[in-house]
Amino acid sequence: MTVTTCESRPGMIAGLVAWWRDVRAAWARLDELRHCAGDLGRIARDAGVTRSELYTIAAKRPDAADQLALRLGALHLDRAAILRTDPLVMRDLERVCTLCGAKHRCRRDGLRHPGSAAWRAYCPNAMTLAALEQGQAAGRICAGSMSPPAGR
Repeated sequence: MTVTTCESRPGMIAGLVAWWRDVRAAWARLDELRHCAGDLGRIARDAGVTRSELYTIAAKRPDAADQLALRLGALHLDRAAILRTDPLVMRDLERVCTLCGAKHRCRRDGLRHPGSAAWRAYCPNAMTLAALEQGQAAGRICAGSMSPPAGR
């Protein structure tokens, strides 16, 4: 019979410590929001979210929208360019990604099948990302048509 102890699984201890830190940080963020009760409506409006979304986002881990960065990279979309041209679109993409319930599936699909389009069936950001892809492609076409023909 094999006995597994915490000493034989240092990765498990580190994982538990990290999890506990995340939980405590979430509690601290939620506590800060509770202390801002009078300004909560204004804060939510300024952030472009509802009060309940604000609480939900505050409870999430700081890396809750990391899949978005990976997806943007896979689609060859420049986050910085989107922030410059459409900051509200980027904020909405991050909000939707943070609140998404398909994170494990998204992460798994991104690791196993990065070139697959299966994510488009369940990703709540799929339509916005498709529009950004089309806009980027149209921008390349327009930029290309503005240059003088070769040899002139």
